[in-house]
Amino acid sequence: MGRLIYQLTHHRAVGADFLRWLQIDLFLLGGAAALGWIPGGWLVAGVAGALMVGLFALYRYWKTRDFVLFTPAEMPLVVPATVPSSAKIPIWASGYFSVENKHGHFSWLQGFFRTFPSREHALICLKKPTTFLMVGHSPETTNGMWYCFFKPGAVLDIQWGDIHFGPDSLPGLVVTHTVHIPRRNWWQPAKDVPKRIYLACPQREDALTILADLLFDRHQREAIGKRSPNGVAKKHPQDSWRTLLG
Repeated sequence: MGRLIYQLTHHRAVGADFLRWLQIDLFLLGGAAALGWIPGGWLVAGVAGALMVGLFALYRYWKTRDFVLFTPAEMPLVVPATVPSSAKIPIWASGYFSVENKHGHFSWLQGFFRTFPSREHALICLKKPTTFLMVGHSPETTNGMWYCFFKPGAVLDIQWGDIHFGPDSLPGLVVTHTVHIPRRNWWQPAKDVPKRIYLACPQREDALTILADLLFDRHQREAIGKRSPNGVAKKHPQDSWRTLLG
């Protein structure tokens, strides 16, 4: 269902997306029935109104999930490790992207994951022109390369599981990170908001590699936090008790 709603909202015909056309058709149908221009009267008008509300509710539900279904699973045991800065791991990404002065949410974009020597993570994806029902087309302004960058300090949460987009289902992870939204006008000041990015990998090993790379930053911070100011690793309380008890 999420994939269908995504296609309805991201393909246009005659200046409007398919979801908007469906809502307009249902409004006209309900109005014509209520005025007695077509058979059915208030019954048809009520059904049309319920369908309009249902479409809007479905859209809001799937939009907050970037039109993909994530099934969480137990976090696998991996050894935190970095990936070479030259490595490009293939992914299907869904979530918040930006390019130059544009930004938006897209689903199931093909691209790759990489980490720069600065430890900044990047998703580099291509939004290809697509069609729907042979008459709808994706807006030309959205076609091209889209990016998602986040630094280790911006990562708020990492979850492991399976990501579904229509009939497609792949292993992957969800990364919740902080995004800085620049000031747009006087009533929309600059702010930091949490955003999620879904990373689905055709190969489970690639998803585990990305997970190990992201966990390396957390592991490094925890290792630094366990060290005293002189650089010596702090002893746990249980270690002191073992020393006293022999």
